[in-house]
Amino acid sequence: MSLIASTQSEDFELTPSGTIAGICYRVIDIGTQQSEYQGQVKRAKKITLSWELPSEKMADGQRVFSIHKRYTLSLHEKAVLRKDLESWRGVPFTDDELKGFDIRNLLGKPCLLGIVHEESKGKTYANISSILKLPKGMPAPEPVNTPVQFDLSEFDQTVYDSLSDSLKATIAKSPEYQELKGGHKTEPNTVDGREFAPPDATLSEEVPF
Repeated sequence: MSLIASTQSEDFELTPSGTIAGICYRVIDIGTQQSEYQGQVKRAKKITLSWELPSEKMADGQRVFSIHKRYTLSLHEKAVLRKDLESWRGVPFTDDELKGFDIRNLLGKPCLLGIVHEESKGKTYANISSILKLPKGMPAPEPVNTPVQFDLSEFDQTVYDSLSDSLKATIAKSPEYQELKGGHKTEPNTVDGREFAPPDATLSEEVPF
């Protein structure tokens, strides 16, 4: 998957590389997206997760860096989302959790991000190479940004309008968005075809989510 630190512009600042503590502050449903892989066109439900890096300030000394990653909304055993979440949790999902894990549960959760700089088509990008649970005894960073959740099945125009133009354009291409604007009912967000389940209140305190 392509990972970018932010929308590039004249004052674009590349997110620092290294092992950095972050907090998930955005969970964005971008709907069903079309992509091409090995000559085949595929369509799948996608989400974008964003992490802020409170310890890493931008040149203005006020804003903190952030980094984003797009995922297929799937907990299949080969899915990148499942691999990253299990690495972040530090334990595999249980069979019950795999029946429907609430992605919104990630908001506000800290982690340790491995960030690398990689070149593509003459440009350098900050990519996430790993997502790990914070080491025992390491304090979680204090959040800076207000958490943002966007769900096409519970469309909020104010939240949609607050997103970047490029992200809004991506969402607008989805059939879910087009159906909403056409006045048709859309299906609720799912994981592998199953509805989001509510957070599991019985989780151990040793598991971040």
